[in-house]
Amino acid sequence: MLAVALILRFWALGRPDTLVFDEVYYVRDAISQLAHGYPTVWPDREPSLAGGRATEFSESAANAVHPPLGKWLIGLGILIFGADTGWGWRSAVALAGVLTVALTMRLAWSMSRSLVTTCLAGLLLAIDGVHVTLSRVGLLDGLLACAIVGGALCLWHDHLRDRTRSWWMRPWLIGGAACFGAASAIKWSGIYPLVFFFVFIAVSDVLVSRRTGSRRPWLGAAARTFVTGIGALIVALTTYVASWTGWILTSGGHARDSASSWWGALWRYHVEMLEWHRTLSAPHPYDSSPWTWPLGLVPTAMHRSSVPAPGAEPGSDAADWVSVVSPLPNLLVTWGGLLALVILVIAVGMAVTRAARRRGGGLVANPLVGAAAFIVVAYLSGWLPWVLTVSRSAVFQFYAVVLTPFAALALALVLAELVRAPDAAGHRLFRFADDRGALLGRRIAVGIFACVAVAVSCFFFPLWTGMPVSTAFWHLHLWLPDWV
Repeated sequence: MLAVALILRFWALGRPDTLVFDEVYYVRDAISQLAHGYPTVWPDREPSLAGGRATEFSESAANAVHPPLGKWLIGLGILIFGADTGWGWRSAVALAGVLTVALTMRLAWSMSRSLVTTCLAGLLLAIDGVHVTLSRVGLLDGLLACAIVGGALCLWHDHLRDRTRSWWMRPWLIGGAACFGAASAIKWSGIYPLVFFFVFIAVSDVLVSRRTGSRRPWLGAAARTFVTGIGALIVALTTYVASWTGWILTSGGHARDSASSWWGALWRYHVEMLEWHRTLSAPHPYDSSPWTWPLGLVPTAMHRSSVPAPGAEPGSDAADWVSVVSPLPNLLVTWGGLLALVILVIAVGMAVTRAARRRGGGLVANPLVGAAAFIVVAYLSGWLPWVLTVSRSAVFQFYAVVLTPFAALALALVLAELVRAPDAAGHRLFRFADDRGALLGRRIAVGIFACVAVAVSCFFFPLWTGMPVSTAFWHLHLWLPDWV
């Protein structure tokens, strides 16, 4: 599965050989940040970095409205491959995309101890159109998804800890806090999952306390959550501030001299950034309501240009061939993942109902139910805050790339349940009739689903990667009204 992810993310990574969409901001910020320790102003928005244009940044500080870590990471690829090639400004994000698949597979294994679930989760994320595309462009969101999955893996291991031992020695919690601090240092929305997962862990602690006969489970869990939460917040905040080291150690960054101390200036810079995000009112043709993200209804076309048709003479009319980069979703994976999440919500609800009727700890006793609840919380952490708080224009479908690992996990968990024998040992989310014919049918159906999903991704791959195609071929992929 990792080989599939590697090929889909690194094949022809330098195409197109110009900046696409918001690469014009983040890549150029990364280049000037490498030179100065902070982003500086460029003379224009020309997308080409060829012919020496990669060094045309000025000495004047730029007002960057996102934290610096993502741009430092993009800069690592630029240091290795150079600033005048797409390999330079996209390689770090592509590597993060492959790492996200690996972390998702590790999380699937930790949750299920099932090779089938692990492989399905890896395959589904590896061929997810949104994740493939966002792993092949020099934007921040692919890096953000990697940091969030890393944090989720750490907090799942913390969830699995032996809670009868010391409750304050929690290295996995510290690791998760560091990951989410790094996520926040890429984009501020990285802090949302930390809050959601802490609520999950606090509730889980209460359930464990009830199972072990604690007289005041809510009080004890609240005290533990408060103490460990303070520690985790310190770790996350330290990680976040450390990402600003280049700005702190230099004197020319934006707003650097707005206060007598660097922390005062940093605070004022953040107030300014927050105001920018809060008041942004720039209508965009690819504005997408967060309500539509789970269904992938309004993909963000990041690049489209006419290209010479095969065999065409230089300078001839090439309008019938195009190069497109658009995160068009593989609907089998995207919609299937959403359906699987609904199924997991139902499974968790049924487990809670059974546990309440028995007055026991049934919810905690089945680790797959805990895994299902964790996946649902993870998905909601990347989506629900946008639904509840967004009040500005210029929010885009590709922000949903942080949802793709958890949608893949949900779908893998459900599909794996379908192919397991009814009498198989271990915990189950669902029970099916002990009928070998029905089991064979389910296995065939899951196999067909996986094969068709792979075929759909092969069909869409040219439009995720800027491959030259005919206009007619491009139009064959526009399945929904806002897929343009």
